[in-house]
Amino acid sequence: MSKQKKIIGIDLGTTYSCVSYINEYGQSEVIPNAEGERTTPSVVWFDGKRAVVGQQAKEMASVHPDAVCSFVKRSMGNDDFTFDVDGVEYTPQHVSGLILKKLVQDASAYLAETITDVVITCPAYFFVKERDATKRAGEIAGLNVLQIVNEPTAAAFAYGIKPNEETKDRFALVYDLGGGTFDTTIVQISQNGIDVLCTDGDHQLGGKDWDDCLVQHIVKCFNESSGQNVDVGDDPEFYYDVLQRAEQCKKQLTDKTKTKTTLSYRGNKAAIEMTRDEFEYLTEPLLDRTVSLTRSLLDTAKAKGCTKFDQLVLVGGSSRMPQVVQRLRSEFSVEPVLFEPDEAIAKGAAIIGNNAYLQSLVKSKLKTQLTTATTEELKNAAKQVADEYQLPINTVTGAMKRAKNVTSKTFGITVLDGYDEDGRPLLSVSNLIYRNTPLPAECTEQYATIAAKQQVVVVELVENSYDKGAVVDLEQTTSLWNGELPVQADLPIYSPIDVTFRVDADGRLFIIAYDPASGKKIQKAIPEMDAQTAARMLAVTKHTTQLVVE
Repeated sequence: MSKQKKIIGIDLGTTYSCVSYINEYGQSEVIPNAEGERTTPSVVWFDGKRAVVGQQAKEMASVHPDAVCSFVKRSMGNDDFTFDVDGVEYTPQHVSGLILKKLVQDASAYLAETITDVVITCPAYFFVKERDATKRAGEIAGLNVLQIVNEPTAAAFAYGIKPNEETKDRFALVYDLGGGTFDTTIVQISQNGIDVLCTDGDHQLGGKDWDDCLVQHIVKCFNESSGQNVDVGDDPEFYYDVLQRAEQCKKQLTDKTKTKTTLSYRGNKAAIEMTRDEFEYLTEPLLDRTVSLTRSLLDTAKAKGCTKFDQLVLVGGSSRMPQVVQRLRSEFSVEPVLFEPDEAIAKGAAIIGNNAYLQSLVKSKLKTQLTTATTEELKNAAKQVADEYQLPINTVTGAMKRAKNVTSKTFGITVLDGYDEDGRPLLSVSNLIYRNTPLPAECTEQYATIAAKQQVVVVELVENSYDKGAVVDLEQTTSLWNGELPVQADLPIYSPIDVTFRVDADGRLFIIAYDPASGKKIQKAIPEMDAQTAARMLAVTKHTTQLVVE
């Protein structure tokens, strides 16, 4: 039996989550939860000192809406969002930590061993703060988060990289329409692994928006039938009841051309019929948005040398809707492949985590870097690992495939751009690293002081979605960090200040601001948590870890 350590891949979804691992045959296999289901609703019900996660929590949403938290992934990285229950404020990462804790507890029970090492996926279009919040959620759950992996990259690994099979070079468009987020990504699949060319998306667009359209339609039909003027926003219990019915209708319309639901409220009852054509008409603007983002992505891909793609891969549970396949087939003249929509991302995450683990073992046997080792050196090191860990040699050599990503956002700093007629400073943004730049990436630009004998330079790091050459609207940027760089006090105006941005292969951002005259510099990894937030986080984390997760 293999002595290989088990690393699980987790698709932490908006509506449903999934877990996978690499089995004894080298295949990625989904781990069922304690209830025997292959996916788990990403919903938490706070029942006193219990945190109930999954289907039971989802069912309690219409009974105890104030104690049930769902769709929390859409709030990841939002410092202003908390879910308040029983006098405790839970941040998105704390709620997500409870979901992760349940997923890993079930995985450990299924595999009959304690699991701590995980790879968690997130939308490719997540910002720095969202990625950091995702990592913190894993840490709150007591996990060792090895990587935060882009969902389309994970799906591409599951789809395009087969163990012990030769990989055909091709370009694939990965269209990922999940429960709450949408990503569209062009990847190059080759014998070496997966290279992401470019990515785009909207993490506030997903199957929930289709559900919400149905909710409004169902309530409208109910009001017309009963003569009422019900507003679901006035009654959370009623809203969750209608939402569950809407989700059921959506799933039924995947296989049927029409469906029916019955709705009761305050003594009034109505039978409501919905056809697939009506549903598709209501939600067409949402689908239009995904197509528009995909077309924009293809324009970016052309500039990178990809004039066409060979395969169109659909993942994410919401990709099952017939309107998606029909529209994409019509738009792009390529037959879409619906590939394990609920499970592909988790399976790919397990593959990437397992590959990284085996690569680390091979690297430990080398006297040089993995990237500079000769073919013979790699072969010998792989054989040593295979023998020591009782693995097939093809499993080890096959794990040498890598995933190369791009930045999903643009990073820059604010700079002075003159003064208005009242003497007030006008700020603009100078971008250094642009979205869809291959990782790792580094850029240094030289700026200047704005006054003679200036004592400090304020450096503010911002994130945005602008491409090179575009005029940046400061209000459309997100401030990630600011700091003060002390400079030599006697410098004349326009003395040089160097600013360096570095994004590593995992998407972590580093900034260095440097004064050549004094040799002083400030250097930070982003994001940085202030002391007050850290203290609050620690207090709630302790409370979270004391909850019994079921």
